[in-house]
Amino acid sequence: MRVLFTIFPATAHLYPVVPLAWALQSAGHEVVVASHAGVVDPGVIGNISAAGLTAVPLGTPDELPPALGAHSGEAKPDRPSLGFDPADAEDGAWRTARSILTGMFSLHYPAPEREGGRRPVLDNLVDFARAWRPDLVLWDPLMFPAPVAARVSGAAHARLVWGMDNIAVIHDRTKRELADLSTELTEHPWLSWFGPMLERYGLEFTDEMLLGQWTLDLTQSRMRQPLDLTYVPVRRVPYNGAASLPAWLHARPERPRAVLTLGVSRRKIFGKYSGFPVVEFFDSVSGLDAEVVATLDSRQLATVGTVPKNVRTVEYVPLNQVLPTSSAIIHHGGGGTFSAAVAHRVPQLVVPLVMWDEMVTARYVADMGAGLVADPESLDVDGLHQQLVRLLEDPSFQLGARGLYEEMLAAPAPKDVVPLLERLTAERR
Repeated sequence: MRVLFTIFPATAHLYPVVPLAWALQSAGHEVVVASHAGVVDPGVIGNISAAGLTAVPLGTPDELPPALGAHSGEAKPDRPSLGFDPADAEDGAWRTARSILTGMFSLHYPAPEREGGRRPVLDNLVDFARAWRPDLVLWDPLMFPAPVAARVSGAAHARLVWGMDNIAVIHDRTKRELADLSTELTEHPWLSWFGPMLERYGLEFTDEMLLGQWTLDLTQSRMRQPLDLTYVPVRRVPYNGAASLPAWLHARPERPRAVLTLGVSRRKIFGKYSGFPVVEFFDSVSGLDAEVVATLDSRQLATVGTVPKNVRTVEYVPLNQVLPTSSAIIHHGGGGTFSAAVAHRVPQLVVPLVMWDEMVTARYVADMGAGLVADPESLDVDGLHQQLVRLLEDPSFQLGARGLYEEMLAAPAPKDVVPLLERLTAERR
């Protein structure tokens, strides 16, 4: 069968889908991956090809909405968070997230200036789907032109969720709010941008168009929300790009190794906006009988000054290369870093920078005894130092990390999901 993946244009949205795309491709299916070209993350199309997959650019940068460049997924101090705790039904943060998404999607998928004009991302994807005729469309939960293209081309379609299913939670609570006559809400806020996209192709605003015919879920089972949806669990196999293995990783280290990673898309926030005390932290670990590997770009490194002898700074190293020989990791709570740490059974110190589900992830790590959480609002060097020492010296965190790993193994591997996708596609086309 022909399988079309559509991803939101950011590398952090591409990497989670690569192992499943490989599995489908290895089973003999035709696979392509479509995304915007050269806007939010200019490297995403190249990264699709570098992963051994066929890339389909959805238009040129000149014809796509300029607003996309302003929404690259990088959090800034004045940008409200899209994250909230789904377990707290009274928390108004989900309404804030709904409002932010309403504005963001209006910019990402704008109406044409003139009646009858093109909607670049939507129309380019529909044109490709009509020509290529996919059997199955697997789409990023933020890539809403995808279900339109699937319906128009007659394909089955499902979401591929890489984190907490915030979209489904917000939609579920919005429907309850609409049914409550005591509220002032009379229309789903997302109709403002999605309605015209659907009307353009004679489609209606339904649950399926927002949530797919079913949902492939890459998150750990305990993080899944109790929603009345068809979830198909898939083991998240961490992929973080390809690179030559550096000589210093050829052998195991002589002493414990700890990794400080700022995340591919969040280096600026972690180092600049969150107040993470990089220089002071380096000073605090200079006396540790441990090696610290820190991913810092050239601008961040320029502010550090003298680097202690037991600290190794690198521009970038794939986590799948460094974590097998590591004893601890300090990170921001992103799903890719979390899943890589789980896969390699590494205890985690999470400094959650809330953009989507980082706080929930951090709490899950702590509840499983697989790590510790540091409050990003009140980072303290001495506290970070003590937490890192605990991770390195207390064997109970290794047991907790193994528990997370075993939970991960309970979900079917990508290759084991392929027969189910074949069956569901045959049923739903």
